[in-house]
Amino acid sequence: MLVLTRQRRQTVLGTILAVVLGSGATVTSYAADSDSPPPVHGPGARAAAAAAAPNTPNAPEAGPPFTKTDGVWQVNTTTPTLRNTVTATSGHKTTSTFEVHTTDANGKPTSTVVKLTDENQWGVLVSGEVDAGKPASVTVPAGKLKNGVTYAVRSSGYDATSNVYEDDWSPYSTFKITVPPAEKPYVTFPAPQATSSIDSLAQTPIEFTRTDPGPVAGARSKDAGRKCSDPDSKGRKVCIEISRDAPTPEDAAVARRAARDAPRAADLVAWCASKPDGKDYMNRTEACLKNVGYATLIFVDADEIPKFGTATFALYQQIKLYNKQADTGTPRAEFDQQLTVIPTQIDDATEGVHLTWVPSDNCQDCTRSQVKWASNDGLNTTPHWAVGEVGSQYAMTAKVQTIWNRTGKEQFDLGWLLRGSVDAGDAHAETSLGSSGDVRVRELAPRCDDIAGGNIKTGCVFPYFKPTWTVDTNLYPAAGAYYWLLQEKLPSHPGSRKWDSLVTYLGPGNNADPNGGDWTNTKSRRKVCPSSWTPNSATPSGSCDEYAPASTYQSGGMPGGPNQVNSGNECAQLYTKPMTGGPWGLLAENRNGYPGPKWNEKCGRASVPEDQNEGAFRDLGIKFVPQMRLLDKDGFFISNPGFEHCKNADTVCAWKKVG
Repeated sequence: MLVLTRQRRQTVLGTILAVVLGSGATVTSYAADSDSPPPVHGPGARAAAAAAAPNTPNAPEAGPPFTKTDGVWQVNTTTPTLRNTVTATSGHKTTSTFEVHTTDANGKPTSTVVKLTDENQWGVLVSGEVDAGKPASVTVPAGKLKNGVTYAVRSSGYDATSNVYEDDWSPYSTFKITVPPAEKPYVTFPAPQATSSIDSLAQTPIEFTRTDPGPVAGARSKDAGRKCSDPDSKGRKVCIEISRDAPTPEDAAVARRAARDAPRAADLVAWCASKPDGKDYMNRTEACLKNVGYATLIFVDADEIPKFGTATFALYQQIKLYNKQADTGTPRAEFDQQLTVIPTQIDDATEGVHLTWVPSDNCQDCTRSQVKWASNDGLNTTPHWAVGEVGSQYAMTAKVQTIWNRTGKEQFDLGWLLRGSVDAGDAHAETSLGSSGDVRVRELAPRCDDIAGGNIKTGCVFPYFKPTWTVDTNLYPAAGAYYWLLQEKLPSHPGSRKWDSLVTYLGPGNNADPNGGDWTNTKSRRKVCPSSWTPNSATPSGSCDEYAPASTYQSGGMPGGPNQVNSGNECAQLYTKPMTGGPWGLLAENRNGYPGPKWNEKCGRASVPEDQNEGAFRDLGIKFVPQMRLLDKDGFFISNPGFEHCKNADTVCAWKKVG
């Protein structure tokens, strides 16, 4: 019998039968009830000298993640890797055999062996060959171990070079399987698309309501929109009445046909013709007013009864601001206006009608051209209509050009008057077509400046219109997913048009640094994304992406801002990664015991691929800011179109390609 010299050997339950070979070693046969390591490689040798036997002095390791708590390996999968190191003669190849047992209530190994494979009669797993002194490992197949259970494992070595088995097991180690809940991303999306048709600078016109449209019939009381002249030498008056609706169905029909047939080359605003009548529209540099209404000249006696005759005109107004020098060909800022007048009915009693359009402004230093009228064919330049001259062929357009001559910035108000007379009398009536808006709103009040930055030196915009920066979610889906989720989940919904929550531009001249001077986006970013922060290892080429953007007052790093935090650790923490066997996902950060966002945070910080982080807002300062002429504290929205089809973030939102 082989003498048992190793103290850690357990009590032998069976018998090892030995045959002495001429080599001095013993060939072993294995009894079924033995506690010795099984001869998994077939008949082999037990070394005659203990020093010649392979040896496994340490207990196995189990993982991933190969970390221990209170001496127990913590495993996050039911298919763990088991590994151990065998010592043997230098240069020899070795393997390890792993045997797993159940444990009792105290975590101690029981005699019950878990069958890990059907490839051998003992149900043990055997590693491949490795160099002596190097870790050998096996992976437990699926379905063999259970989540939430603690197991014990031991191993034994084999010297494949000299065909010698280790005659004992290593010490036991225990491991507990705790599989985390399946990763559930907030948003899923693919890898970036190769090309995209999204225009990040494009602005969609909005419908708006004028706050000062002028006197309108029926708006406050009967005939509130009627303005009359003093009586002429014969005691007759001319009145002008502005109404939103056509006085008769015939007037409306004539106006519709004329608008449809009008040549588009006359329009200042190219998209205006496609908009429905009866509403007003605008973007950052253009206004299309299709709700000016109808002007009716009423020729009456002194007490306004009876009416001798009337003439009705449909009115449409357009304004175009030029936001860069290339549009005007001059280094000065410019804006143009036009009024289109379509005669829909002229009574014989008027004997003909003459109109005058009078635009005005309170600009401190502007040069305004004379109003120039022209018919559609360009042959008529006098705003006079004879009886019977109705319809599109008699439409006329008045245009005026205004040049802003100042430096710095200035916002000013506009106003418009309409005067009218009939050939049958010598009285002239006048009414207002409204102004650029109530002083608290000023929706049509232009602002001109020469400080917006970039190569765009001077220009004008409507500050009332809040532009939208559109993230190209085809090219930068990871970044867009992150921004969209925070717009939905954070209480402030930064930049979301859905929630009507603007972000405001942190521009030059803000003087917001507590130590004096301007605060910069770099300073805000360092607050949320300090150099000590490291990206999640699951994010390829990860980088720190903060939201709201550092270039806004809503950034968590903005001192005195609405979302100021002491550290980026106070922000909602997220990361992006490619999901196993599927698309990418946006998930709650899983490092350092972080429990996930509470969604009452003021800001966000996420691990996003660097190229997407940088690309999503790359052109904001280079193109968007100067083209929209954003100045300090100007508001704007941020759109993430690949995700805005999702109603909310209560369920997983899946990306959609745009265009």
